[in-house]
Amino acid sequence: MLKQITQYIKNNTTGFTIGTNLFAGFVPSTAANDIVVVRESGGATDADLVDKVEYAIQVLSRAVDYWVARANAIKVYDCLHCKKGITLPTVDGKAYYANVIQAITAPQNVGQDEAGLHNISTNFIIRIEDV
Repeated sequence: MLKQITQYIKNNTTGFTIGTNLFAGFVPSTAANDIVVVRESGGATDADLVDKVEYAIQVLSRAVDYWVARANAIKVYDCLHCKKGITLPTVDGKAYYANVIQAITAPQNVGQDEAGLHNISTNFIIRIEDV
């Protein structure tokens, strides 16, 4: 599901290239400093709806410049927050239907990492089902 969300972000924003400055799951050690990564952050299923999942993701934007990290985080926030009824792009033969995508909070500064890069995080809940 991470690849599908990442592809959706790429398709609906400008300035991101998967594998260059937009990643699904993890950031390779060879990546540039200014990147966005979509990764899992935990989630829960609804026992009454076995074909649906509340899937939690984190979108982490990092950059040398605080304002670049923040602008990229806001671009992704605007792309995803409060979207409803979306069939995500098919990746690796798998597609999902997002009933709703909702940010838990607006993008938040989580500080600088050990390399001095600024990190802005946004967590989302995606109510999703297989297509």
